[in-house]
Amino acid sequence: MKISLIKAPWWVRYCPPYILAYFSTYLRQLGHKTFCFDLNNLFYHRCSEENKKYWDNRDFYSVWENNTFTDTILEVSSADKFIKEIIETGSHVFVFDTHTPSVNISYAVAQKIKQLKHDAVIVFFGHKSAKTQMAYDFASQPFIDYVCYGEADIPLKNLLEKLEKGFDIFNLPVCEGFLVKQNGNITDCGPGEIVKDLDTLPIPDYADFKEDILNNKYSQPNRLDLLDSRGCVNACHFCYERLFWPKYRIMSAKRLFEQVVKHIKDFPQINYFYFNGLLINGNLKVLEGFCDLVIQNNIKISWAGQAIVRNDMTFELLKKMKQAGCGWVGYGIESGSQKVLNAMNKNFDITKALPLFKNTREAGISFQINMMCGFPVETEEDFNETLKFLKLARPYVNSILASQSFFTLEKCTYIKNNPQQFGITNAEHHLYWKSRDNDYPVRFERYERLCKLALELKYPETSGISAVKPDKWFLLGEYYFYDKDYKKAKECYDKSIETEFKSKEVYEKLIVIAEKLNDACSKAVYVGELNKM
Repeated sequence: MKISLIKAPWWVRYCPPYILAYFSTYLRQLGHKTFCFDLNNLFYHRCSEENKKYWDNRDFYSVWENNTFTDTILEVSSADKFIKEIIETGSHVFVFDTHTPSVNISYAVAQKIKQLKHDAVIVFFGHKSAKTQMAYDFASQPFIDYVCYGEADIPLKNLLEKLEKGFDIFNLPVCEGFLVKQNGNITDCGPGEIVKDLDTLPIPDYADFKEDILNNKYSQPNRLDLLDSRGCVNACHFCYERLFWPKYRIMSAKRLFEQVVKHIKDFPQINYFYFNGLLINGNLKVLEGFCDLVIQNNIKISWAGQAIVRNDMTFELLKKMKQAGCGWVGYGIESGSQKVLNAMNKNFDITKALPLFKNTREAGISFQINMMCGFPVETEEDFNETLKFLKLARPYVNSILASQSFFTLEKCTYIKNNPQQFGITNAEHHLYWKSRDNDYPVRFERYERLCKLALELKYPETSGISAVKPDKWFLLGEYYFYDKDYKKAKECYDKSIETEFKSKEVYEKLIVIAEKLNDACSKAVYVGELNKM
């Protein structure tokens, strides 16, 4: 079959998307003809310099969920031209890889494909398609036929085999691993089979992106991503990603090394690899074995990935990682309070973190620590412990990534299923949940204090650490509108209009607020402004 693999714009564009390269290779080996469309990068190069900042500045993460903004991007990037090219491939199946910032444009492109090609089979997969995320939301859309809510390798193979035998677009076959639309109803076909041995997976062929790689069309032109593992050895109570990958598996050191060798042979300019699993140090034996192969074969590369705090990450191993090219790691610390870490089930002693930081720094590896503000049990005292920890860590840490959504209550996670255990008093909304110790405005204020301290300590202003969050007033307005505090919502939305990205959604909500507050004058002003847009 002919299959188009599509990546909609989603905020950053470091390098060609691994998922598209991998599934293109995987499906071609099964005898299918595939076409890759990295609309994320294609749209970027069609936009003005003013609009390019929404990709290049990572603090604009949430703007990609704004309908007015994404409509603008679709218009200025000539989206219809690319949609026409996708359809002209003659593809029967159109597969979208999904993440939070890509949802709006994925919807728009999928809907347009369905309008122009009624017998198109639209499939959504990826992390945002998990049941812990938007699986049923996606499946409820009339233009989406299948949603793969787990690992897609084997389920997608089986689905294409069924579709090749012929199908009725109004009565599609069931297939394990998917939600499917049948006569307007959503059927859960049951969990799909997962790949047990990652060494059996093909090495992605990035040939579809050769021209863009050679012409430096990505923001990190010497980078490619590698799959090293799926799943996690830990079980943090808040993590939805480990639910998507039900069992920890890692490639062998030999197979990881083979990936590197192939990619630098295909593209000599590539010398930086990012390991896109949840952690690079889930299996220290494999990690050290990979380092040994790189060193023994005198391969000159640099590489990076996320890591957990482990007592057995010795200085000797860290030095070997550096010698093998490891230039950066991101440690998932999240909090400086042991009480909060225990509630998270983080499985490490905060007193062990600073010695690890010191060893990492002395080994010559740069690193970032990832932080959260406002875990449900976090009190003001706990948060102050986090601020103290940042001061203690400053001699070693290169940068901080603070979660821009502070703490998100994800579906199906342990904490979501056991809210009372964490003092949560309102668990209905993933962002606007409340606990006895904090709520959304408190979390926002703590985030700003963390940023302020980080900048005072001369941590670099990077994603998640900013002097001013560019959509602060819009985000607070959304919260107060949800909370039905219309006066505060109006104040925030008005400030957003003055200083931030203007959108139809803000004016529409201000009109609703004016009606709620019986403010006819303001309503007339807002209606007038909306009509100008």
